[in-house]
Amino acid sequence: MTERQRDAYDRVLNASRYLSLQREQLGDAEAQAVAEALKENTVVTMLFLRQNQIGDAGAKAIAEALRLNKTLQHLYLQQNQIGDDGALAIAQTLRVNTTLHTLYLNDNQLGDGGAQAIAEALTVNGTLATLSLGENQIGDAGARATADALKVNKALTELHLSGNQIGDAGAQAIAEALKLNTTLTQFYFYKNQVGDAGAQAIAEALKVNSSLTEVNLDTNQIGDAGAQAIAEALKVNTTLTALKLNNNCISDVGVQAIDGARNGTLTNLVISRQINPLAFSLLPRKATAEDTQTVFRLLIRGPELNDQSAHLPLLPAEIAERIMDEAYYFPGIQRTKREWFLSDQPNNALKVTMPRSIDGNSIRVKAIQVLRAHLDVAQSSVFELIVRDEHGAVRYEGAVQSTFVHSSTHLATLWPVTHPIIRQMREGWEIQLRPWFAQEVLLESLYVGYV
Repeated sequence: MTERQRDAYDRVLNASRYLSLQREQLGDAEAQAVAEALKENTVVTMLFLRQNQIGDAGAKAIAEALRLNKTLQHLYLQQNQIGDDGALAIAQTLRVNTTLHTLYLNDNQLGDGGAQAIAEALTVNGTLATLSLGENQIGDAGARATADALKVNKALTELHLSGNQIGDAGAQAIAEALKLNTTLTQFYFYKNQVGDAGAQAIAEALKVNSSLTEVNLDTNQIGDAGAQAIAEALKVNTTLTALKLNNNCISDVGVQAIDGARNGTLTNLVISRQINPLAFSLLPRKATAEDTQTVFRLLIRGPELNDQSAHLPLLPAEIAERIMDEAYYFPGIQRTKREWFLSDQPNNALKVTMPRSIDGNSIRVKAIQVLRAHLDVAQSSVFELIVRDEHGAVRYEGAVQSTFVHSSTHLATLWPVTHPIIRQMREGWEIQLRPWFAQEVLLESLYVGYV
């Protein structure tokens, strides 16, 4: 063992009930030492390993140790680098471990595969009460798997799925499960992509669910239709005590409907800082690189049709490219922020680093779009952008005026013809939107489209 491994091993081996190894730059090697000590320690019940650099190898080692350890009840692994492989190992352990009550895996690198593995384990695990999978990359598939688990699991009382990529389909699946689940009391689902359809499904679940006491739906895309459905649910639900709907798209009409429907049980209702739904409609249409190539080939070669008498006119490549530019149909990278606007930490700035083209050629940036939504209509409509080359040298820094302003929503679209620096951008270049440090900001988005 190295000195750092020995230190981690000794601290775990000699720990009493509680041990914190947070923010100590522990990597997989140190995590493996921790795992070895857990096999021998018989008294520690709570272990904090958050904000380290533990990846899949370290997670696998810890998971293996928990097959033998019979005393650890609370494990905190948030803010590490654990992906689906590590989650799979942990899931396999959850199938046989009978002592772990709390597991935090939020802010790692889990996708649908990791979520599905853990969900499958929950169908047989009977002791885990608190599970946090927030701030990962879980989508609707992972949510559907979790929903299937909730239909049969009788132990889980607190579930965190916030800060993922779950939309209406995932929300609808979970809502169906909540109609059957009788043990979950706290459900955290904020900062996802849930709209009215998902909110309406959750509302239907709240009409029959009698175990949930706290639901957090902050920072989604719920509008008045979803709000009206939730209001109707509150008229019959008698167990919910806390409901959060901050930072959605609910107008005064929806807010009044919910506020008017609250009963004596609902003592904590938070529904403020609503975004104009126009902001979400202005976000660019998404197209994959494969989509773009398919359309481009159709324009210059024509489709393969069963009816050979039907055909599209074939176009020169330069005209086809112009059509696609005008249609705004190209892939891109989008970064969106809906919180932490008052923090000046560098990591809170929206940044896009240009990737390599899927065909190996140099990419060409076609457009940059920045969007900001405020509470205050009097806010400035200026965006500040910084462009750095692959060596980190600043190649452009300046203010960009909005090209579209509507009430408190500001949008700027930059084209190569107006900003020649765009023509120079290539793989490795970084575009950064300077943060707007104001409490009134509700949403910022940076999108870079390229071919």
